[in-house]
Amino acid sequence: MILKSANFSVIFLLIVSLALLFACVSGPHLYLQYGDEYQELNLDKILADNPLPAGENIKVVNLGRSQSASQHIVQIRDREVPHMHNVHDATVTMLTGQGYLILGKNRINLKAGDVVHIPRAAPHYYVNTASEPTVVLAVYSPAFDGKDIHAVNLP
Repeated sequence: MILKSANFSVIFLLIVSLALLFACVSGPHLYLQYGDEYQELNLDKILADNPLPAGENIKVVNLGRSQSASQHIVQIRDREVPHMHNVHDATVTMLTGQGYLILGKNRINLKAGDVVHIPRAAPHYYVNTASEPTVVLAVYSPAFDGKDIHAVNLP
């Protein structure tokens, strides 16, 4: 009887310890280096410091840039306007949420963890199908200055 009680206590302590450990783990981290400057960024902190205001559809947070690329956290409440980038390629990693991307004539269903490459001059837009805003990491090459966005007509 004492052995059963001891086993139960060990198992209970292990479960409680694991629960506390996982409760302390924060969201994904981003590790970026520009020249000699190294950054470790926490996604939860980025989102807390840069909330998507009620009534706004899209918010972009610039994380950093080099001559060849730039990284951005993008929050999308509803959808993007159809557009293209003439001189920038984009690689997008879905961090939270789900929806679909219209890329040219293709519809691509996306969820957290998916990665999509959008080549320059490719008409595209994203539609969020979740109740919460979608959050993505967008990497542009060359570094994006926010000006290379050109509206297009898509069906």
